Amino acid sequence: MRVLLVGNHWTPGPGGAETMLVLTADLLRAAGHEVVPFAVAEERTLPTPVRDALPVAAGAGARTRFGEAWAGTWSPRTYRALARVVDEVRPDVAHVHHVFERLTVSVLDALQRRGVPTVMTLHDYKPVCPNFRLFTDGAPCTRCLSGRYVNVVRHRCLEGSRWRSVAAAADAYASRGRGVYDRVDRFLAPSAFLRDRVVDGGLPADRVEVLPNPVVAGSPREARAEPPVVLYGSRLVAEKGVHTLLDAAARLPSGVRVRLAGSGRLERAVRSRVVVEGLPVDVLGALSPERVAAELSAAAAAVLPALWWENCPMAVLEAAAAGVPVVASAVGGIPELVDDGRTGLLVPPGDAAALAGALIRLVERPDEADRMGRAGWERVRARHAPAAHVAALQEVYRLVAA
Repeated sequence: MRVLLVGNHWTPGPGGAETMLVLTADLLRAAGHEVVPFAVAEERTLPTPVRDALPVAAGAGARTRFGEAWAGTWSPRTYRALARVVDEVRPDVAHVHHVFERLTVSVLDALQRRGVPTVMTLHDYKPVCPNFRLFTDGAPCTRCLSGRYVNVVRHRCLEGSRWRSVAAAADAYASRGRGVYDRVDRFLAPSAFLRDRVVDGGLPADRVEVLPNPVVAGSPREARAEPPVVLYGSRLVAEKGVHTLLDAAARLPSGVRVRLAGSGRLERAVRSRVVVEGLPVDVLGALSPERVAAELSAAAAAVLPALWWENCPMAVLEAAAAGVPVVASAVGGIPELVDDGRTGLLVPPGDAAALAGALIRLVERPDEADRMGRAGWERVRARHAPAAHVAALQEVYRLVAA
């Protein structure tokens, strides 16, 4: 089968959507399928047979913030580029990952008008929430599930930007009015939690299927570093609970350090807090997947103190695949990945004291932490095996192609 893989970035990370796109391509090729990736053209773009046809990101040539925001609602350049690729490649099925703002939903129009059966993996809540996250003013939010996207403008949900919020709301109204998502044959939700929310927001329940993300699990790590370290491997943004983690870091025993592997809007503020408050935190910036894996193998625990309703975070799966116990917030799809007290520890979101207590428990009880890490490793091997994932994916492809 010839599969057209479509996503914003055809690069090795740094986000979960990019990780999943590359892993999906590897799994499909290993299963004997021909894979043709289509993404925006970037310096770090991986090889693809249609490299010369890739468009630049929507809004890349805009002269104003308004122009950039508006260009992200629908891209004529992307539409034309993908239409040409479809005519040339003639795929049996298209598998769309995260395309919003850079490729834009124009890809769905191009695929539908060329009659290409389409599967879409949902990495966030964008089809029912213009700001992707169902998260506003520091807390989960369901205002837009009713279809009243004007709330995005009222609350300036897109990083406080008026123009981005207006553009996102307009895009959401237009997408719903034109039935953009009616053109997707099957949606794949990596968590049951996300499936239920997007159905609440209007996606048809009979076309949304739960298929958890896969992860490659090697051998569990043999020993942690001493003195112990805690690893946070995700974006430095407010909804990830980064400031809660810094508050918790101040409560950790002497000698324990928190290492932050990632970048984002809060990086400058985080570095400032670390210096001003003398926190035991190392801000590492964005790291390669290999560096993150090395950091994980030495960590006493991995931590994800999310405030928003996470979907199926690869940070949790990759930690478990390395045999490292996870301390995470009991929000969204995370409880589907962490068996509290057996493979890791769940804490209330935004509770720095509870977060610190859970981290201290794993730091000070290495035998218990090792048992949890091993149990997490066994759990992902059983529930997130790549072979099972690609088998399920092939069945979905066969159904929509038929």
